[in-house]
Amino acid sequence: MISMLNIILMVIIVVLVLALVMVSFMYLREHRSGELYKHGVAIQKEYLQNMSHDIRTPMNAICGFSQILCNKQIRDMLSEEEIEEYNMVIQSNTDFLSTLVNDILDISDMESGKYKINMGTCYVNDVCRQVISTVKYRCPDGVNLYMTSEVDDDFTIQSDSKRVSQVIMNFLTNAEKHTEVGEIHVDVSLKENPGMVTFSVTDKGSGVPPEKAEVIFQRFEKVNTMNGGTGLGLAICRQIATQLGGVAKLDATHTGKGARFIFTHPIK
Repeated sequence: MISMLNIILMVIIVVLVLALVMVSFMYLREHRSGELYKHGVAIQKEYLQNMSHDIRTPMNAICGFSQILCNKQIRDMLSEEEIEEYNMVIQSNTDFLSTLVNDILDISDMESGKYKINMGTCYVNDVCRQVISTVKYRCPDGVNLYMTSEVDDDFTIQSDSKRVSQVIMNFLTNAEKHTEVGEIHVDVSLKENPGMVTFSVTDKGSGVPPEKAEVIFQRFEKVNTMNGGTGLGLAICRQIATQLGGVAKLDATHTGKGARFIFTHPIK
């Protein structure tokens, strides 16, 4: 069991190293001329340092807690609650590493034209509930995550359910990063933008400065560089929304604490 764990961890490390190389290449290519290149090199250095921290922290957690659970003597001294807690830590950190890699691979596929959109019947409410159930365990204890919808459960659109889920999940992941107390609200509306389904994620977190409303949808951009992630999630959301005939944006009319992100999708 331990040898298999070591193999899995080595595979993860190799994939992440390759991902870092890919990020480095893309980052410099986006800043390859004159002063932009010099600026890009400086920011790339800071970015890769943050990425290295993003990788090392979950890797340490996965290795440490896996070794505890693989040691029979130690495991026998743990309660069922502790074992479940350690499993959740491993799962959470594995998901985080998976997100880092997937974001980089998605951007690469988009650049090469290999990114696939597979249209089919998409049950709107089901997609939202499945995403919420996937990310709910990562929600801080002091935050209430809930959903409202104006549509019935049998309401459908023609879309790629996987890509719709990806946009909503990225919105929710961002909201969870920036919200320590309060609530995160997922809503589905037909009235807000006639002819479109409007998915929105509203949080009571730190919010987004007005001058960053568009910047955050660019590649490698983050409101707070100390927060984990690649800075690619929102750029991917916008590209997916565009390919599906909709829009992904920050709601500039939102007032009060926090931020509201919107994803519109054609009904027909």
